[in-house]
Amino acid sequence: MPTSSLVFERCLESFRKTRVEQTHGVETDVKAQVKGQGGSLHRERTDHEEAEYDEVPDDLMSDALEECRRQEQQQRGLELERAWTAADQADDRARQALDQAHDAQRALRRAEAEQRRHEETALLLQEELDGARAQQREVELELGELRATILERHPCTAEDWDRCGEQALLAKRQGDYARAHAIYVEACGGGSADACGNWGVMFEHGLGVEPDVLEARRLYADACEADSAHACANLGALYEHGRGTDREPRKAAKFYDRACDGGQMQGCARLGQLLATGAIRAEGWPSAGELLDRACSGDFPRACLWKGARELEGLEGERRATRAAESFARGCEHEVFEACVQLGRLHELGDGVAEDSTRAAKLYRRACEGGESRGCAAVERLSRAGEQSYEPIELSARR
Repeated sequence: MPTSSLVFERCLESFRKTRVEQTHGVETDVKAQVKGQGGSLHRERTDHEEAEYDEVPDDLMSDALEECRRQEQQQRGLELERAWTAADQADDRARQALDQAHDAQRALRRAEAEQRRHEETALLLQEELDGARAQQREVELELGELRATILERHPCTAEDWDRCGEQALLAKRQGDYARAHAIYVEACGGGSADACGNWGVMFEHGLGVEPDVLEARRLYADACEADSAHACANLGALYEHGRGTDREPRKAAKFYDRACDGGQMQGCARLGQLLATGAIRAEGWPSAGELLDRACSGDFPRACLWKGARELEGLEGERRATRAAESFARGCEHEVFEACVQLGRLHELGDGVAEDSTRAAKLYRRACEGGESRGCAAVERLSRAGEQSYEPIELSARR
């Protein structure tokens, strides 16, 4: 679109034109070639204009200038109108953009307010949740304490059958056999193998009932089958000594071995003694010395007495009086008073240990106070003979 200044110039130019020649034509260009090989035709339109200019006469100059200024002014008006229109449109767009920005800000503020509300709600919910968890922990602690109290005071009610059996064992040790039997009924019936085994002891020895070895054997067998190691050991003892059945050392050994595998050192010791005395052959079993050593180092100190006797008599190879003294000492420390007598004998003779009659007398006295008659006899002999004579006390490893 021409500007106002260009309109003015063109206007003056039109007043100065005196003659205008325009030519129009068509030029044709034909190129021929050899016959049969084709040809080409080119046509082009041409337009040409020529104008002659002269000075504008003075008498027309003012009119020409006025006319050209009018056209220029008109063009400027059009340009200004278009500019205002464009400005208005730009203003409209700016206002629309501003309105959109305001709307976006309001939406953002609403979203931020909603987010704050959600955060406050989440915080309140978290506080409530923390409070509920704290209450739950308190309730769980109270329940735990209550459960512990019930287990401690009423394990049978809580169906903790092993602890229920422990209550029965306590009642038996206190001499309340009727209560012990009543509790064992529940504990053994509930599935505590140890309770069944301990209940069998009461029938075997007639505690609160008439002795009933058959019932004891039945309870031992059931408990042993349920992996009660001490019940296996007790069942083995019945077969070893022929209580309520024929003496069957091989069957006794089987139950002793099972008890030993279950950690019951009495089973290890009894199996070792069966091997040591030749009651069973050693095929397929550990050695007697290994079993007795294991039991002595464990929780069956009587095995230390048997082990010491074998070492003293050289049944483990060469005679080892010093090691025998160590075994007797361990047995004596755990109130196996026969071991105290044997250790006293070694001190009296100076056999494997330092000769010490005073130490020997103390050991004999301890054995006597523990109810060992040979200890009492040794004390009386020393006091009567003024420590001048000595008669050895025999203890066979096969005992």
